[in-house]
Amino acid sequence: MHRDRRAVNHITGDIHYCILGLIGCNSVLTIHDTVLIDFQNHPFFKKKIFEWLWFRLPLKFATRIVCISEETKKSVLRYTNRSDIEVVHNAIDLKFKYSPKELNLDKPRILIIGTNPNKNLLRVFDALKNQSFFIVVVGKLNEEQKKFLDLNGFDYENKINLSDNEIVEEYKKSDIVSFVSLYEGFGMPVIEANAIGRPVICSDIPVLREVARNSALFVNPYDVVAIKNAFLELKRDRLLCLELVECGLRNVNRFKKEIIQKQWDKIYQKV
Repeated sequence: MHRDRRAVNHITGDIHYCILGLIGCNSVLTIHDTVLIDFQNHPFFKKKIFEWLWFRLPLKFATRIVCISEETKKSVLRYTNRSDIEVVHNAIDLKFKYSPKELNLDKPRILIIGTNPNKNLLRVFDALKNQSFFIVVVGKLNEEQKKFLDLNGFDYENKINLSDNEIVEEYKKSDIVSFVSLYEGFGMPVIEANAIGRPVICSDIPVLREVARNSALFVNPYDVVAIKNAFLELKRDRLLCLELVECGLRNVNRFKKEIIQKQWDKIYQKV
């Protein structure tokens, strides 16, 4: 409806199929992940619809394709033989600024962002069972997740429908940020925690290695004992926490708005 043959039409979200309405126009498509196919249990027919309308056809007709991580690009290449796909990381929101805090490691406040199945919450909860932690989960818990927390006597809060500013405040109040996901296209909570200045525990999966580098404590997301030991290690090692914070403040510089913006400028100029 709003397509413009003289401009660059950029689809930045999970509506890849809209490229089909831009045939004949200059278009850029940002792909964040392939979770629709790789991490959701759809019936065969529905999965094929997602494969063609979200990936194969948009990848064929978009003028330029951009992925937000090398891992997403690797996943996307299963559906195209294009050799011109580029990677531009997400930029950190300017609201996320360093906010020093004396970490409470006697009973750390753990922040968890997201409750979808790939966030791996039940394993994290199992790892934290019978330990002295206060948990804050942002995102609506499902019945199974809530039941596990209640039956095991967790000290926790579940917060939903938070504004951007309220989410920033949750980072500031936290002592440790947990992001032990099974699958991600990028992993914004890692660099948000980096920017605020909080230690991060995250999954040892390729995309989070790409994003976090040396600014997080990595753990096998399928190993409950390993997850537990990682939290306990941070709880007893203040120096490790401070080291991760320092590494995070350096790491987040890669994702500053002006750096990412220059990369986009070059792509728009090519189009």
